Order: sequence, then structure tokens, then C-alpha cells
Amino acid sequence: RRKREALDINRAFWTEYRVAGGLLVAGLLIGLLAVVIMFARGAAPGFAAVGGALEEMAPYADTFRLLNGMFAVAWVPLLLGSVLLARLLARAGEEQLALLAATLALMTGMTGVLHGAFHVGLTTWAAEEAARAGSIPAIYRPLRAWADGFFRLGYVGSFAAMALFGWAILRTGLLARSLGWVVIGWSVLCFVGWLAGAGAPAVPFIMPAVVGVALLWRQT
Repeated sequence: RRKREALDINRAFWTEYRVAGGLLVAGLLIGLLAVVIMFARGAAPGFAAVGGALEEMAPYADTFRLLNGMFAVAWVPLLLGSVLLARLLARAGEEQLALLAATLALMTGMTGVLHGAFHVGLTTWAAEEAARAGSIPAIYRPLRAWADGFFRLGYVGSFAAMALFGWAILRTGLLARSLGWVVIGWSVLCFVGWLAGAGAPAVPFIMPAVVGVALLWRQT
């Protein structure tokens, strides 16, 4: 009986690996699907217009809503996967680091959700108003500045969260130690790139997906 109970616990533990890995990968896959849809619909010029003349984006309003909605949704599996990863790391002996990393991931991830929701609603509305009336609504620019500012904080915070996850991987041996170093190195590199003015909204999804693949591969 004890042996059967131990097998049941072990099976549940391995299932958590699979679910956590799948969720972390899913966030990136949703983002990649959004990029494919953007180019398939020829909406890339509309997205380029977000930083400038919004009225040029108006013809792509429906696609813009869809893709930013997908961007917002993509953060949800990433956040859930981060929580499950933290749980696995806590079980492996790094409860405090795991809790800190998960808390930071949740806080920063919410800025991604809100940023996507902002563009779905207010940016699309402002673009349509600009196309109709010839000027961007006055309220839009200050709200956009706040939204972008929060997202920048979340963008940088996501790298800090991943660095903490990498550190926890190193300390626990939950996954290969080399992966822990890669996660930390990537996070530092992304932060330096951000300071230099380089980056893209999809970047925070890349390393979590790599960790997710490692978790899925761990099943074998």
C-alpha cells in the first residue's frame, strides 16, 4: 500500500512538471501565433503606426484589437506556469527564492495584461477618432504615457524574476545547472539591452518557454 501511495505521489509530481512546462511554452506560442496573424493580414504597417500617426492604424483596428487581446491573454499561461515552477522549486528546497520569483513574476506579468488591454480599448479608440476627426483625443497621450511606463517597469521586472528563477534552479538542481546559468545570463543580457534601447514585447516570453521545454523534456 505504501509503495502504491508513493507511486501516486510521484505521478502527480511528474504531472506538475508537464503542466508547468506546457503553460510556460504556451505563452510564447500564443505570441508567435499573433505575429503570424499580423503578417498574414498585412497589418504590420498599422502596428508600426502606434508610435506615430495613429490614424494610419485605423484600417487595421479589428486586427489590432485581436492581436493585442492575444498579447494580453499570452501572459496568463506564463503567469500560471511561473507559479507552478515556483511550487516545484519550493518543493525542491528553495521556498523563499521561489516565492520571491513568483511574486515578482505575477506583479510584472499583470503589467503585460493591462498593457495589452489598454491597446485593445483606448489605442484602437484613439486611432479611430484620429481617422475620423483628424486629431488624437487629448486624454490619450497622458494615459498612454502611464501605460507605457508601467509596462516598462514590468518588462524589466520580468528579467529580474527570471534571474531569481535561474538562481533557484542553480541552488536546487531541479533542472540542469547549465540552464540556471543560461537563465541568469539571458536575464542580464536583456536588461543591458533594455538600457541600450533594444527590446521587444515578446522577449519576456522567450526564456520562460526555454525553461518550459526543459520541464517537458524532464519527463523522459
